Amino acid sequence: GIYTGDDIERIINDMWDENLLANNESNVNVKFDKLADNYRVITGLLVDLTPSWKLWIHVENNGADHYAGTKYCKVEHVAPENWRYYFEDLDEEEGETPDWDYDEPILLVEKIGSKLRITIEDYTSPYYSDIYYSGQLLWSDVGGTGKNHVGENIEVDGVLQLEVSVYVRDPRGAARYSSTVELE
Repeated sequence: GIYTGDDIERIINDMWDENLLANNESNVNVKFDKLADNYRVITGLLVDLTPSWKLWIHVENNGADHYAGTKYCKVEHVAPENWRYYFEDLDEEEGETPDWDYDEPILLVEKIGSKLRITIEDYTSPYYSDIYYSGQLLWSDVGGTGKNHVGENIEVDGVLQLEVSVYVRDPRGAARYSSTVELE
């Protein structure tokens, strides 16, 4: 279990370093499911990988919370230490038909020393969203017809963008391994 756990951690770090999680695709969390499934097939061990992205939005108009890693967000590594997060505000589960243009909002994330500078680059929707980093509210009422807060930036302490919890066990429950991979 421990060797499998170490191997999974290495692969997750490689996925981040090689931009496989930040290549402008939506729903990248599925890659963790596929990785876990592959390990189950190859090793017979039960593997749970739980991603927790730190940047997310709460859409005020429909009540939805949209996280990076889901179909409602794309992340793109645009330059060394620079990423863009593209969110969609409309929500299928709320009975809406998303246009999948991923510009509500567009956030530029820059790693500067021990901080992340987050800039709202655009928001093209009459809807309003609140933007969070982990549990910390960064902005409320972003967007709308007046493009509230577009062009503003804020710096947050810490450079963590994604945590992945790794839990490996054998089917009998005799051997267990758990860890957290932090990606910045």
